[in-house]
Amino acid sequence: MFKTFKSYKDFFNQSGIIIDQVLRKDFIIKEIEKISSKNNFIVETNNKLLNEVTDIVEQPNIIVCKFDHKFLNIPKEILIITMQYHQKYFPTFDKKGKITNEFLVVANNHDEKGYIKLGNERVVEARLSDAQFFWEKNKSQNLVKQVSKLKSMNYFKGLGSYFDKIQRMRKLGGMISDELLISKDQVELSASICKVDLISDIVGEFPELQGIMGGHFARVQGFDKEIALAVSEHYQPTGLDSKTPKKPFSIALALTDKIDTLVGFFGIDQKPTSSKDPYALRRSALGVIKLLIDNNKEFKIKDLISYSTSLHRDQGFKLSNNLSQKELAEFLMDRLKYYMKEKKIRTDITEASINSYGIDHMNKIYKKALTLNNLINEEIGEDVMASYKRASSILESELKNSDLEILNTTDPGIFKNDYEKNLLKKINELRKYFTNINKDENYTESLTNLAGAKKVIFDFFDNVKVNDEDKSIKKNRLELLQMLCRTFDNYINFSNIETK
Repeated sequence: MFKTFKSYKDFFNQSGIIIDQVLRKDFIIKEIEKISSKNNFIVETNNKLLNEVTDIVEQPNIIVCKFDHKFLNIPKEILIITMQYHQKYFPTFDKKGKITNEFLVVANNHDEKGYIKLGNERVVEARLSDAQFFWEKNKSQNLVKQVSKLKSMNYFKGLGSYFDKIQRMRKLGGMISDELLISKDQVELSASICKVDLISDIVGEFPELQGIMGGHFARVQGFDKEIALAVSEHYQPTGLDSKTPKKPFSIALALTDKIDTLVGFFGIDQKPTSSKDPYALRRSALGVIKLLIDNNKEFKIKDLISYSTSLHRDQGFKLSNNLSQKELAEFLMDRLKYYMKEKKIRTDITEASINSYGIDHMNKIYKKALTLNNLINEEIGEDVMASYKRASSILESELKNSDLEILNTTDPGIFKNDYEKNLLKKINELRKYFTNINKDENYTESLTNLAGAKKVIFDFFDNVKVNDEDKSIKKNRLELLQMLCRTFDNYINFSNIETK
């Protein structure tokens, strides 16, 4: 019996058992680092695996094991997944990032006779022999000839088979290829073969490798490099911090897959609820958003949703939810809000930006809000907000209690001084700037230009009485202020933004 906690701890310490989980994890990390530097290899940090092995050992001991060199001809993802997911081993890499035939095992006690090392090497040999057999068998099976086999593979009740899905993806991908100015035929081809790896033995054995294996099969069978890459990346991005495809064919295929998925599930009313999202639709929507933002692209998302809906209906699927297109657009905007919150953009700036632009401008919404968020407490942001709020608060208070009919124009013929003329000149300069911007607006430059109007605006307010006795002069000056506010609103609607 232990009389005190200290005697309990001392007993286990003497037995070499680390009872504190944090200390145990720390010990494993330090030992892995020590062995790595001694053997001149690298072990990538994998917290999930680290936590798992920490939980299943009490006397951790790290052993270096090896497998046969011949297995290095298998794609590295198969080796990694076999070791990490199935065996709880740590793969090792050389300084150039290439996988080696050594791996680390966290054993539960010392291995004086080398039996633990031998046992683990035998297990991994058997697993990798199976993987190699499947790889050799599957890699030579012609992807194009196997497409028709997808007819017998159900995608989802009410949305047909995987064959139906790729037929929709071919057409939707064609529409996206026009936007990206890339070969429609190549996008259609990548859509045709992107799901074929689902019928391979290797994906049956390692479901986590879907897409990745398709890319390897395509590469081995001599498909264009960009098509093979598009196939391997078409499930990405899978989360907030996951990698986003960057090449045009990869963007097209990843976007096509996600939009087809979202349109289908919203169409048959299988939307996520507050607590449940069994088909990972939030992840798909976030994937769409990241594809746009990380690649600085805009697509006519509304048209893509509408076209995808008609493709489902053309195949005879009854999409029972008549509000699905509207609901999906709202869902995407909601995910965009979530993404902006994760990126620490102020809520009022997010709302202002979202209220200024629609779903076809998600990249613009994000970039404009991010730029303003970064600058709002700098001199530029303060000058923009001070100028806008000074004009808008006078305009609001005057219009609230009056029956004046204000037009978005002003008459320079009844100006009484240079301050009015200077303000109109500045407004026209800004309007010209915004009119001449093409798609690649520099958002920092836009805010800098607006901030640069502060002196002219403040000179006007310090020297001009807006609420003039003469009704027509007062109306003219209010119209000038309205022009000013609307010119600022070319960036976003600043009236939503709170100032200190």
